[in-house]
Amino acid sequence: MRDVSEYLRAYWAYVSSNLGWGKALMVALVWLAGMFAPLGVKMLVQFPNWVAITWMIGWALLGYIFAPYGMWKAQRKK
Repeated sequence: MRDVSEYLRAYWAYVSSNLGWGKALMVALVWLAGMFAPLGVKMLVQFPNWVAITWMIGWALLGYIFAPYGMWKAQRKK
């Protein structure tokens, strides 16, 4: 559990010093919009459920892969 709290402290420091909370919030909102985009599109166009599920899983995996990138980049500078 200490590792998680250390990670969150480091993330807080990174966002505060490099991005700013406005930009971080905007990235989070874009990620959420992308995650649920199939639900909005499905109201306009009919497509199979597996397409929406595949999109959501793929989008979540991309978020999981790229989320630590900023932390890695900051550590690499040191």
